[in-house]
Amino acid sequence: MTLLRILGIAAALFGFVPVAWAQQGQSVSVGSGVSYEFLARWDVDKLDRVLTTDTPAFSGIPVTYTPARNAVKLYRVTYPSVVPERGNKPIVATGLVAVPDIPGSALPMVSYQHGTVYGKEQVPSFPDQSPETQLMIAQFAGQGYILIGADYFGMGQSKEPEGYLVKASHQQATYDMVLAARAVLAALKLSDNKLFLSGWSQGGFVTLAMLEKLEAAGMPVKAVTTASAPADALAAFQGFLNFPRKIDAAWIPTIFILTAFSFENYYAVPGLARSLLTEEAYEVSRKAYMREPFDAAAIPTDLRKLIRPEYFDTQYFAESAYGRIVANTQSYRWAVKTPVRTFYGLTDEAIRTELGQLPMMWQKAMGNNKVEAIATGETTHRGTFARAVPLWKAWFDGL
Repeated sequence: MTLLRILGIAAALFGFVPVAWAQQGQSVSVGSGVSYEFLARWDVDKLDRVLTTDTPAFSGIPVTYTPARNAVKLYRVTYPSVVPERGNKPIVATGLVAVPDIPGSALPMVSYQHGTVYGKEQVPSFPDQSPETQLMIAQFAGQGYILIGADYFGMGQSKEPEGYLVKASHQQATYDMVLAARAVLAALKLSDNKLFLSGWSQGGFVTLAMLEKLEAAGMPVKAVTTASAPADALAAFQGFLNFPRKIDAAWIPTIFILTAFSFENYYAVPGLARSLLTEEAYEVSRKAYMREPFDAAAIPTDLRKLIRPEYFDTQYFAESAYGRIVANTQSYRWAVKTPVRTFYGLTDEAIRTELGQLPMMWQKAMGNNKVEAIATGETTHRGTFARAVPLWKAWFDGL
């Protein structure tokens, strides 16, 4: 009997697939509900195309990145987690592990938290559909770092509705992703020797929230970086509603749509979205959140056509069910122990300069100097991310 036949019988009897078979896209179980499948191997030429061609097209600005030194193997990870806001309801989540194709058994690891996306598969575990993840793979995994990234609940292959800016769920998804990634790495005869955290936009918020949980759990983190992080949702949302800028992005209404339905689902507040959104905008907004077919042109770009007029009164907003949840949606109000650098752009159409500086200023108000805010110049939302990434890596390399 051939070895291949023996392994096939073992797989059928005991429910596992040998590691070598992962190269064929089959699922490999590593125990405790965690499994992984091989996606692709990106060679140096592909990684360099991401750095020199694809990322400038995505960000709209030229940035010089360090060329890739090694190929990268990509794996989709499936892992169990729970939804804290729903009484720890069990959930299955997905994420990415990108492993440098180099000798060695212990490497530094970056957990990257992705920004706002509109497609369920525009997330780390579907890297071909995620330009931001591609940049992180090329710049970090292509330079000898293990790169991981959770898809967040409701994204990737998760069956739940999206939990956009739902803090405890973001914390749980990312924490459990680290544990799952380490189980996969162990199966691949690898481990991480330093853990770094990074995130852009929504992912900046998630990164800071993740750090809060990891510090509370006693999990060591070497350093943390963010770009364009909305660390305080109340400050951001009140700004959009009552103190708009000429440069505010046309897609800002989407943030209100995603939070309205996410908060309604995860915090169990029936009718929350309908109480916030105008009658005319409700149904198309619901379809957008649920990823049902909808006319994107029907989504109002004017917040006054999307949101009921009473919410533009700051006191009403603060006392509303939606406003009370928004007020608790923050990720900077604890005494940070880990070195953090938050990067912000001076012409970011989504994040004000002062919001980018807020985590640092709040920590400094206590006398804590662990958080440093750094400007990336006259950069847009995407441009801030593109320019920050090589600065993240330079700092991590020095640590």
